[in-house]
Amino acid sequence: MNDDASGATSDDAPGALIDVALFRLRRIWSRPLRARKATESQRPVHMSNVMVVHALHKLSLDVPEVTVGAVAEQLDVDPSTASRLVNDAIGAGFVEREESAVDARRARLVLSERGRRVLEAVVRHRRTYLNGLMSDWDESEREVFARLLARFAEAAVARPANLAGLDQVIAAVLAEMPAPR
Repeated sequence: MNDDASGATSDDAPGALIDVALFRLRRIWSRPLRARKATESQRPVHMSNVMVVHALHKLSLDVPEVTVGAVAEQLDVDPSTASRLVNDAIGAGFVEREESAVDARRARLVLSERGRRVLEAVVRHRRTYLNGLMSDWDESEREVFARLLARFAEAAVARPANLAGLDQVIAAVLAEMPAPR
């Protein structure tokens, strides 16, 4: 690996190539659901709704009752943001709020039939898209890629990025520069 004086790696090092690829792919799922131009009709589902539906589904596989707090953790957002996102999903008819069987002071969240159907359609669409992207790959390439990408994702979840450290690095760089006029 070729490191320069700043500690960065060369542009063709695996970490650099992965960084660029992940940046390019970060919107792979949100782009089809982004709001359209004002002249076009609104999409029936917003990406935030899909995120809540997906989080709620995943959480419901592991816990008996899903709360807004659990959705906040799953989506890695503040509880107030999760509350707004959940309320939007409820308003769209994808999520229902029910009385908790554990604690009468809180509500549990469940997917509505509409939410389940949207989740199934989105997953089916994403998988069809991915299969199309890899249509010219042989089966062994697909298997290796799937295994390595899953391993990479597991490592990222187990060791999340140190955003406080990134903030410090950026602050140090900006401190070295003259203030904008």
